[in-house]
Amino acid sequence: MNKIVFIVVSVLWSVVAQGQMADRVFLNGKIYTADESQSFAQAMALLDGIIIYIGNDQDVQVYIGDATLVTDLSGKLILPGMHDVHIHILEAAAETGDICSLDPWAWTVADLAQELANCNPQPNANGWIFSWGHSIFTMLEDNANPREVLDSYFPEIPVAAMEETSHSAWVNSAALEELGIDENTPDPDGGHIVLEDGIPNGILLDAAGDMAFNAVFAANNALAQDYYNGMVNFGFPALAENGITSICEGRTYWKRGYIDVWQDLYTNNEFTARVVLAPWAYPEDDNEELINALTELYDEGDDMLRITQIKAYLDGIAIQGTAALDQNYVYNFGWPFYQGLNYFSLERLELLIATLEPMGYDFHVHAIGNRGVKEALDAIEGARDTNGDLGARHRVTHLEIVNEEEFSRFAQLNVTADMQVSANWTQPNQWSFNEDYIGAELSQNYIPLRSVAEAGARVTLSSDWDVSTMNPFRSIQNAVTRAPQELPSVMDAVDAHTINSAYVMRHEHLTGSLEVGKVADLICVDQDIFTIPQNQIASTNVTLTMVSGEVVYENDDFPQSVEQQVSEGQNLDVRPQVTQDYCHVYFDPGSYTSIEVWSATGTLMEKRTINPELNSIQIDVRGWAEGMYVVMAIGEKREGKTRMLVYR
Repeated sequence: MNKIVFIVVSVLWSVVAQGQMADRVFLNGKIYTADESQSFAQAMALLDGIIIYIGNDQDVQVYIGDATLVTDLSGKLILPGMHDVHIHILEAAAETGDICSLDPWAWTVADLAQELANCNPQPNANGWIFSWGHSIFTMLEDNANPREVLDSYFPEIPVAAMEETSHSAWVNSAALEELGIDENTPDPDGGHIVLEDGIPNGILLDAAGDMAFNAVFAANNALAQDYYNGMVNFGFPALAENGITSICEGRTYWKRGYIDVWQDLYTNNEFTARVVLAPWAYPEDDNEELINALTELYDEGDDMLRITQIKAYLDGIAIQGTAALDQNYVYNFGWPFYQGLNYFSLERLELLIATLEPMGYDFHVHAIGNRGVKEALDAIEGARDTNGDLGARHRVTHLEIVNEEEFSRFAQLNVTADMQVSANWTQPNQWSFNEDYIGAELSQNYIPLRSVAEAGARVTLSSDWDVSTMNPFRSIQNAVTRAPQELPSVMDAVDAHTINSAYVMRHEHLTGSLEVGKVADLICVDQDIFTIPQNQIASTNVTLTMVSGEVVYENDDFPQSVEQQVSEGQNLDVRPQVTQDYCHVYFDPGSYTSIEVWSATGTLMEKRTINPELNSIQIDVRGWAEGMYVVMAIGEKREGKTRMLVYR
């Protein structure tokens, strides 16, 4: 028996000898690992930002040393850090500044123009007035000429108002003149200049609107500082508060200086999340120019910042008649096309992918309409036919209208299906509103999350913020409550925000799940999303966010460790430190007034008042469970602590 005990104790303390004492331990919790088995654990040990143990409360004790910070989770839930692989954080965070927001429910164009004038907007550093938020249907349903109305309020300064989805612009005559757009200007690829009586009426669709926004946000130092400040003061804090530890930028407008801003943030150690940038494929550039530029931008970077994806739009959006369909729209938008448009033709997109994927680029392709989705998959398949299977990790995002025959192609081509379901309009009770635009048949199974997942696709969930909330728990709730196109379990929805997204970012070896050897990117939340009613998941709050073991967000609801109230003590010792029955606590006479012994789970096991003439006390541990215990000596200040190990 003694030999067995000796072996057990030797094994336990060999961890110490190998330098594996943790600097932080969480126990008495519920930890969803997101590993291949979708398993749960009770406890976890971290060292230098790496997970060195995950398992149960008993076995984690061996990793607790004198310097270990131990937190009793009291049953709280820990999850892997959330990923958002489609978020416009840089541009949207900057929009929290002095920008006029317009009412998407305004009845008339004149109402919008008056609202903008009342806001008293000032030109930005490029000399443009910019606003955001109106609905294009205010323009379409009003007989007034949008350009002329805006001219009556702003006759001289160029104005560009971004529609609420970012897929069109409302501009005045000064803006059109600045852009060189008149009745003879051809439509750009992926865009349309809306005419009225042969003259531009101030509505610029998709890539035509981008012409205006590229001028509004042309790179300059003042705007770069706005982006930088927006990320420091809002963007990164918002990510951390929402438990988001890894992101892919939805589109990186490199001609607007975005990459320089990100690199400055990185250099100045402002990052609290891992970031992969996706340089925008500008459709107006010729192929050689675009390919050369994107080749120069590629940068494998490090675990915190990489430039390894490309964002390409194939089509527009359905509610503006620009998503690429295989049939005519039901609604008459008045455009000179009836089945949407393409930013890139199938052939051109295939060329880009085939040319750039060999160097390591993964494509992030926007496709909303059923023709758009098919052509995106066709382009990826065509590139594979050219290059063979290079292990590329392309993904198609949005997938609002998808034909059944495409469902299985995602798995066949190893293309990730990235979908956004946070907004109310993505829920089944809202699908009928699409019938006015695309008809009843295409409105069914809008965003076919379940069908694509059941066909074997790797599914990710993302926010597209600020189109919808960045709160991942709203996304998780909606993903499991949108029957008939729901995910089968909360675990599957969490995986879509964690390990599946980590694969997309090519760092599943590093993070995305809580497993030994991976970095401690994790969050703690205030309720158990696996057991509460599913319609309450969205109300979940993050109480702790860690990236590589460093706390980047913590609120008052996160449980404090016992040791956060105690500083290191002097002249305090326990002998023997490993015991089955008794131990003695030694100290200088008069140093302390009481001794407390706490279990690693935060239970007070023993409390003794100390005679000031004594220099030691004996403690009987025969009835105590095996494990590590904290001995605290208390004087006028809580100032002493050491540890002891009980074995059985």
